[in-house]
This record gives sequence, C-alpha cells and structure tokens, in this order.
Amino acid sequence: MQSKDSFIQFVFSHKRPSILIVFAVLVLAGCRYPVNIERPIADMHGGELNIGLSENPPWVINTDQGPAGLEVEIVRALAEKMNATINWHWGSEGNLLAALSQYQLDLVIGGLTQDSNVSALAAPTKAYYQSHYSVGVPEGISLPSNLEGVEVAVPVINHIAHALKKEGAIPRPTPDLGTHNEAVTNPSWWLHAHNYQIGDWEIATDHHVMALPKGENAWMLAVQRHLNSYPDIEQRLQHLEAGR
Repeated sequence: MQSKDSFIQFVFSHKRPSILIVFAVLVLAGCRYPVNIERPIADMHGGELNIGLSENPPWVINTDQGPAGLEVEIVRALAEKMNATINWHWGSEGNLLAALSQYQLDLVIGGLTQDSNVSALAAPTKAYYQSHYSVGVPEGISLPSNLEGVEVAVPVINHIAHALKKEGAIPRPTPDLGTHNEAVTNPSWWLHAHNYQIGDWEIATDHHVMALPKGENAWMLAVQRHLNSYPDIEQRLQHLEAGR
C-alpha cells in the first residue's frame, strides 16, 4: 500500500491533476493525529505522570494519607487507564503553572477555572464542569421573593460580591459559612451538601479546567476525553463537601 507522501507525489507528478483531487490531497496531508511537541504520549503510557497540585477543597485536599479530592480522583482514574505512576508535586498555583510552562510537569490541578490566569502560561482544557452560584437559605427559613436589601453571606475572599450587588443584595463576607441561619451564596453543589433551599437566581458560573503544557496535543486529547466521560461530578462534589 502506498504511503500518504507517496500518494501525494503520484498525484502531483501528473501534468494536469484535477482541482478536486488536489484539494483532497491537501486536506489529507493536513489530517495527522495530534502529537506532543515535548514528550511523546507513548512515554506516558506505562510511565510516570508528574502532576502539580494546589490545595483547594473539595477539588484538591491535602490529607495525612496523601492527596484527595475530586480532581485527584479524576487524575488517578486516568493514570490507571494508562497504567502510569503518579508523582505528586505540591505548590502554589503560580509556581506550578510556571513549572508547567517549562515542561517540568504534565498537568496542574487545583480547582482552576477559565477565569483564572491559566492561559498565559499553560494550555487549559475545555471546561469539564460548571459550578453555578445561587442563593440559598437553611431549612425552616423562607426564601425571599427577591434579593433587594437582603444580606447574603459570602466567602471572605470571593468573586461574586459585585454580581450580588447587581441583584440588590448586600454581600457580607463571612469566615464560617453554613454555621448561621442566614442566606448564603455558593455553588449549587455546596448548598445541596449543606441542605440549603436554593433559589432561582443565577449569580455567577465557574467553568472548571485543568492545565497542560502548551503544544502537548496528544496528551490534551487524552485528558479531555477522560474529563468528558467522567461521571457524577455534581454528586461527588456534594459528598466531598458534606464529609468535610
């Protein structure tokens, strides 16, 4: 059987090749399976994966027994598929992404989102899960009909206060969410885990991603396929949050 390159040479050796044939050949020449520019995907199968992780419960949790959390579970399942061994590397998000950009790591996890500054140093996956923020109240308390003038507890460090103000609410930074009988804004999985009644407000949405080195296209394809097929993420997040 002729190779692709031999076939291309054969077509262009004729003096007047059909325009359609030439077009088909050019398309064929560009259709190559994704490859990595730094580390061959074959080396990863049965080899070692260097994973950078930054603590951010329930996505990544640092325990006495080792890493835990949703994204740790996802990566372990991927490594098992590939018959690969994982080397975990803890660090801050910024340091890990810098190491990733120099191909010292294969993947960085830690509850990263499309809104975080990932793409400057790395290639983010497509969003594999969306956290939808709403307002909830504990059982036994009536949900307000609207948020105008309502005090709503939010994490001390957050990115949702501005969106709440647009709804007329009064954000109140609170260090210990879920310990008082008050309205709270957090993702739906958090509110469900704490048995809150959830309103219909759509305050904000986080698009969750993982970070890979730029140019590792075959690796990106493998990771994205795994993420797209990973089941029951919402339920797993609720379980992890309820167990904290």
